[in-house]
Amino acid sequence: MPRPKSPAPAYQFHVSGQAVVRLDYQDFYLGKHGTPESYSRYYGLLAEYNANGKKAPQVDAVQSVHLADTAIQVKQITADFRARKLPTYEGNHGEYNRYDNLLKLLNERYGDEPAEEFGPRKLESLRDHILKHGIGERKDQAVCRRYANTLTQMVINIIRYGVSRELVSATVIEGLKCLDPLRRGEAKDNPKRQPADLKDVKATMPYLCSEVSAMVRIQLATAMRPSEIFRMRPCDLDSSGEVLFYRPSDHKTAHHGQVKSVPILGDALEALTPYLDREPDQLCFVTNLSTPWNKDNYRRHITRACGRAGVKWTPYELRHRALQTVRDVAGPEAAQALAGHSRLDMTEHYAKASEAKAIEAAKNAPRLN
Repeated sequence: MPRPKSPAPAYQFHVSGQAVVRLDYQDFYLGKHGTPESYSRYYGLLAEYNANGKKAPQVDAVQSVHLADTAIQVKQITADFRARKLPTYEGNHGEYNRYDNLLKLLNERYGDEPAEEFGPRKLESLRDHILKHGIGERKDQAVCRRYANTLTQMVINIIRYGVSRELVSATVIEGLKCLDPLRRGEAKDNPKRQPADLKDVKATMPYLCSEVSAMVRIQLATAMRPSEIFRMRPCDLDSSGEVLFYRPSDHKTAHHGQVKSVPILGDALEALTPYLDREPDQLCFVTNLSTPWNKDNYRRHITRACGRAGVKWTPYELRHRALQTVRDVAGPEAAQALAGHSRLDMTEHYAKASEAKAIEAAKNAPRLN
């Protein structure tokens, strides 16, 4: 029985000093061994090889030898990004999927073009495509102005990665940055999200499973984002003081150097306590299939329950309701402390003051009973 083909033929050294990879018994020369350019060509060829059912690109021997002389293409940057950079986003489900979908779209539309020629006009064309046709889960659905701007900036980040690897010149990024973001009136804006109505939330509770019911109570009492609740583990809880604090190591603003500290008391503590009998590094909340919750299955579960109750609200509206209630009762500073919205230059002394405000804010958060 023949040995199955490897999904990743090796990047190897050739006596000429070049890097080489063998696909279907044909050698492809990638340029000087160990250089970012050679790795970029390797990842690009590998992606093409796997996409073609483990068949090598149809090129003759001369072309395979002179591959190293060709300009770096967009698909080689995206392949390099996928191999080296994309795995660093695995802890952020949404961010990972957005980059994954953008890499596919870049390959479909501009993959075979030289990366040096990917300028503002092509970026604008890509943005227009995203606006009209969406991407990923929103494919064939028009997206709003703000989301289109976010995705456009992520495309620039992908090309910027190519600059950091010296695969493309920095002037390309300077050109892409000249494309102004879409302004109000230039594309549709989604209506402003409104706070959830507590009467509607209460009406839905009987139709939620026990875990989702607990997460809803915690979210309403703490104003946490759904993703922060999904990642809760006993080891992330600090019980050294009078108040239990949730201090996630990974959260939305962690890359800005901010420390997230969420006081767990009152309704949140009551809802969370039954789910603390886990191993320290295990998730507090998992689905009935023992898989992690994510924004999609959480939203779907709530949407189904809302349908049975004859009401309508979304998970993020809980955060808005919690912050609106705290803002009305305790003022904007308390709401800011509870939400974790602080500047980068806050000192440790201010962080302690912020925790005190967050505790006071949590005492004023809305309750369902």
